[in-house]
Amino acid sequence: MIVISSGKSYLDIDGYASCIAYRELLKLRGIEAKFVSNAVVNSSITPSLIGLPFKTDEYEVMQGDKFIILDTSNKYFFEEFIDYNNIVEIIDHHPGNEEYWNNLIGDKSHIEPIGSVATIIFEKYEQYGLLDKMDSGIAKLLMAAILDNTLNFTATITKDRDKLAYKKLEQIVNIKDFDELYFKECQSTIVNNLENTIRNDLKIEDTSTLLPSILGQLLIYDIDSVMNKIDVINDIMNSYGTDWLLNIISLKENNSYILCSNEFVINNLEKLFNVNAKEKFIVIKPNILRKEIMKKAIQERKNKNGS
Repeated sequence: MIVISSGKSYLDIDGYASCIAYRELLKLRGIEAKFVSNAVVNSSITPSLIGLPFKTDEYEVMQGDKFIILDTSNKYFFEEFIDYNNIVEIIDHHPGNEEYWNNLIGDKSHIEPIGSVATIIFEKYEQYGLLDKMDSGIAKLLMAAILDNTLNFTATITKDRDKLAYKKLEQIVNIKDFDELYFKECQSTIVNNLENTIRNDLKIEDTSTLLPSILGQLLIYDIDSVMNKIDVINDIMNSYGTDWLLNIISLKENNSYILCSNEFVINNLEKLFNVNAKEKFIVIKPNILRKEIMKKAIQERKNKNGS
C-alpha cells in the first residue's frame, strides 16, 4: 500500500489538498493509495472545503507499506507511523533538508522553492495526461492551497508556475471570484476561533539564533479584524513560552505585522530585516510568509559562518 501523509503538528490547506489530490491521481493511474493523517486541521481548510466529498482514510498502517511525504521534509515533523526506510518520495517547498533527502532517495526527493506544493501536484496531473479526469472538488482544494501559500500571489516565493496552475484550475472549477470567497471564509473562521486557529498553525522549531523556536502565523484579509484581540493573542502565545513571534499577514494592506514577545525577539528581527519596530510589531511590506522568515534567518546564519 502507498500511504501519503504530511506533518504531524498540524495540517494546512497545502498539505491537505496536495495529499488528497495526489491520492486521487494515483488511483486514476491504477495505484492503490491512502491518505493517512492524525494532525489537526488549521483555519486554512475552511468549512466549505472540509464539506467536499474527499477525506483522510481510516487505515491502519501495516509493515511493508510505502510512504510519500508532502509539504514537509523535516523528519522531526513526520507522523509516528512513518517508516523512514520505506519512504519512496518527498515533495516539499520548505528549505533546509534538500541535501539530506537527495542523498537518501535521490531523484525521488523533489524539494524546490515554489509557492505551493499543490502546484507540483497539479503539474503531475498534466504530466500523466489526466487533467481532464480531475474532479472539480479536487481543483477547488488545489486552488485554495495555491492562494493560501502564495498569499494571493503577493508572496515573493510565488512563481509563474503557481499562477499558470491556478488559471488552468479555474477553468475546471468555473466559479467567479473564488479567491475573494475563500479568503473571506478564512477570516471569518479565524476571528471566530482565534485561540484554536493559533494553536493549530504553530510551528515549534529551532531554525536560527535570530529567531525564537515558537513561530505562529495568521493569514487574514484585514488587520483591523484582530487588532482589538492582541491581549488575547499574547496570552495564547505566552502559554507556549517566553520567546515567540506571530506573523500576522494582512492581505488588504499587503503587510506582515510580526508580533514579538519581548525586546530580545524584537532586536533580533530588527537586525534580520533592517527595520525599526513599531511598539511590539515588526512591519514588513510586502508581506512575507513564515517559511520565508525562516529561510532568511537560515541564509543569514550561513553568511555569518562563511558558507
